[in-house]
Amino acid sequence: MFVGFIALTVFVVSAKNGQVLNPASPIAQHFAPAKAILIPHAIFASLALILGIFQFSNRLRARYLRVHRAFGYIYTVAAVIGAPTGILVAAKIGPPELLLASAMQTFGWLSTLGIALYCIKTGNIAEHRRWMIRSYPFAAVFSIARLFVPLGIKLWGEPNGIIPVVWTTIALAGFLPSVFLEWPKIVARKSNRTPIALAGD
Repeated sequence: MFVGFIALTVFVVSAKNGQVLNPASPIAQHFAPAKAILIPHAIFASLALILGIFQFSNRLRARYLRVHRAFGYIYTVAAVIGAPTGILVAAKIGPPELLLASAMQTFGWLSTLGIALYCIKTGNIAEHRRWMIRSYPFAAVFSIARLFVPLGIKLWGEPNGIIPVVWTTIALAGFLPSVFLEWPKIVARKSNRTPIALAGD
C-alpha cells in the first residue's frame, strides 16, 4: 500500500509541479507570490510525508526502536513547521476557500498528532498508534487531492473545481481512519459482541 502511495506521490508531483523550478512556467508563476514561504513548507511537509510512512513499519519499530523514535521526533518537528506554513502559502495565492481548507487540514493534522504525542508520553502505546494512524492521512491530503484535482477542474473549471476536491479529501482524512480502526468491531460476528444491558435489567 505504501509503495503504491509513494508511486502516486511521485506521479502527481511530477505531473502538476514538475516545472515549478522553471521561473517561466505557469506553475512557478502561480506560486511566485509565496515563494519565500513555499520553500520551507515544501521541505518540511515533504519530510513529514516521507518519514510518516516508516513510522508504520512494525519491523522497524521492533528491531530499531531508537530509529523509530528519532524518525518520530523529526516527523513531529516537520509537521509542526510544514502544516502552518501551508496556511501562509494559501493566504498568499488564494482563493479564500482554500485558505480555510488549509487551516482545517492543519488543525486536523496537528491536533491528532498532539493527542498521539500525549499518549506516548503517558505510556499509552496502543492509543498512540491509533492517533498516529489518524494523523498521517492529513499529510497524505497533499497527494490524494492532487490526484483528483484534474477531475474537479474538468467538471467545474478552475479554481471552482479545486475547492470541493480539497475539502472532500480533508473530510475523508478525518473520517476514514476511524472506519479503518473500528472495522474489526463493525464486522464482528454477533456471537463475539458484548451484549448491551437494557435499562432496568
